Amino acid sequence: MTAAQACPVLRTSHTLLFSPFSQDFLWWIVMMAQTRMLQAAVSVVTFHRGAPLRRQCNLTAPSTNERLANLLYNHPSADIILRSQDSYHFRVPKIYIVSCSPILGELIQRTLDDANAETSPPVVQLRESGEILHCLLTFIFPITQLVPFTPEKIMELLSVAQKYQMRTVLAHIRGSIARQNLLPTRLEPALHIYALAQKYGLRQEALQTARTIFLKQSMTIEDFDNKLDIMPGDSLYELWMYHKRVRAILASDLTEFRMSCACGMLKDLRCTELSSSQIPKWLDHYIESIEKTSHLFDSTELSITMAHHVKDKANTYGFNSTCKCTSIPGNTMRDFWEALASVVDGSFDKAESALVLVCERDDPQAQINLATSPLELFDVPDANLIIRSSDNINFRVHKSLLAMVSPFFKDLLSLPQPSDSEIVDGLPVIQFPENSELLTCLISILYPIPTVMPISYEKMLHLLAACQKYDMISVQSSIRAETSREASLAPKGAEAFSAYAIASAKGLIPEMENAACLTLDHPMTFEILGEGLRLFEGWALRDLVNFRKRCRDNFITCLDSFLQLPGPSSIWVGCPEVMPRHPSGPHQVLPRWLNQLLVRNQNEWKREHFISPLRVLNPSGSSSAVRLAYVMALSPHETCGFCSRVDKMHGLTFCADLENELAASRKKVSHSFTFQVLQTEIHPLDKAFVGVR
Repeated sequence: MTAAQACPVLRTSHTLLFSPFSQDFLWWIVMMAQTRMLQAAVSVVTFHRGAPLRRQCNLTAPSTNERLANLLYNHPSADIILRSQDSYHFRVPKIYIVSCSPILGELIQRTLDDANAETSPPVVQLRESGEILHCLLTFIFPITQLVPFTPEKIMELLSVAQKYQMRTVLAHIRGSIARQNLLPTRLEPALHIYALAQKYGLRQEALQTARTIFLKQSMTIEDFDNKLDIMPGDSLYELWMYHKRVRAILASDLTEFRMSCACGMLKDLRCTELSSSQIPKWLDHYIESIEKTSHLFDSTELSITMAHHVKDKANTYGFNSTCKCTSIPGNTMRDFWEALASVVDGSFDKAESALVLVCERDDPQAQINLATSPLELFDVPDANLIIRSSDNINFRVHKSLLAMVSPFFKDLLSLPQPSDSEIVDGLPVIQFPENSELLTCLISILYPIPTVMPISYEKMLHLLAACQKYDMISVQSSIRAETSREASLAPKGAEAFSAYAIASAKGLIPEMENAACLTLDHPMTFEILGEGLRLFEGWALRDLVNFRKRCRDNFITCLDSFLQLPGPSSIWVGCPEVMPRHPSGPHQVLPRWLNQLLVRNQNEWKREHFISPLRVLNPSGSSSAVRLAYVMALSPHETCGFCSRVDKMHGLTFCADLENELAASRKKVSHSFTFQVLQTEIHPLDKAFVGVR
């Protein structure tokens, strides 16, 4: 696009181009040129103002950093400077900013009230990067609007506009995104954008992408297993809850549509097979399938379903078929599809309130940490330090004891005490991020008094994490020993999933591996995980799924070894039911009942390793699941003399060998858990004696 095409003023004679421009008009042309929409305008402006302007703007910079450095706003009427987090300056008139953002208006006013008289114009410090601020300002000033290139930056730009309550600007940004079709329609990008929308608290984008995901993918652990690390567990939990609500509403609305609207629209349609709702059965099945498999909601899928129906009727009845589905008018099917789409859209509208943003929910970890039980304060004589819990309970302890059990505190307490540190009864105070219940347990282990242990496994994990954070290795070992002796502290049932999530987040490797093994005794579905899903990091959930799949593969391989001949099952060769009456040579075949037992379990593990437990023993642990399955499979075959004799001689040993091999294959699985860089929550203690007050 040329300068003359973009600006009517520039279409006139060259004489007008050389005439004096106003300051605002020159600034407008420079900004348009900087956004690469008026390349030709650059030469006009530089010729008019000469070399100094070229040096000031330098509009031909090739790199990203140089482009950003040179796209700084320098409005001729500027009366404030917006400074980005990375120290880029934008000279702008404050009236533009104040008029579109009450938040920035208040910030600018505070800056003006506190401004040094010598500083002109005043500088307003913002937390955003120069790149984001530049894009944001293009939606405030009358210049070409810029949208960032990456989804991460686009979501960040939207979040900044939302944070500063720029409603009009936010609407313009969303309109620009819509015009450029920047929101994804494919599954994996949609998951990524949904995660970003949850991260930044963008409800509209979260709803749009949640709908795309619903229409592209069924919501099961198995379907998401290679995409689980795209988002944290709390965002995935909200997506799952939204899917449940949409599916329930959609099922109700589609049932009503099948019984009323669809029947009325297709009342004149003659088909050889009608459903109970008096519409063609194939169409009734298609509508019903949308309730369970939402990705089938597509006009192409509807046409394919009708084509299959017509083909089946032609193959069955030939030209004598009385089915008239082949002659359905095009406008009838179009009206039907529009009515069906309207029902689906209405279901999504009804379910909007079901999607909760993560930032609107309470932190489940905070609920665990803040839940305290009655504690007994210790009367420690000659204490020379006070440690204060997050709920403001003071504990008097000895510095020497903390230094002895923790290298971290040894280094911390060796530093000089700050002059402004808090003193209570002549003792310095250290503020801890742990609550009083957890500190009660910790101090009871340090001193020769009755030990107070946490009342739940989850709280015990937080205690272990605190010991790990403060480098109390010996104390951590004592807690683990006590936990192994107290069966009541072990995670019960599906609590193993929550225990795994917490242990992985805290970097507690032994507890993480133990909990991972315990989860195999339970189905792994979104329903079973429930609210515990919110405790997971995406990478931890992905690794747990992969661990389960490796266990399944090991089980299947183990059963393969019992299906192969020669092998552990060779003792069963000779069953007359499968052996030939006149063998012409060596012929080894397992009894049909045993072959079916092993193959059936293989197939079940392949299909149901998420919706069923992967266990060897019964839940009670008192009897072998392998033995029970073996007895049930052999029972209908008990009239076979050969198999009955082998059972009496080797049955118990065979079952024990199979059970032991399955148990061993489960133990052989390499966990290969991926640990992220863990940010230990040292709170005030992570800086040199900042916490001593």
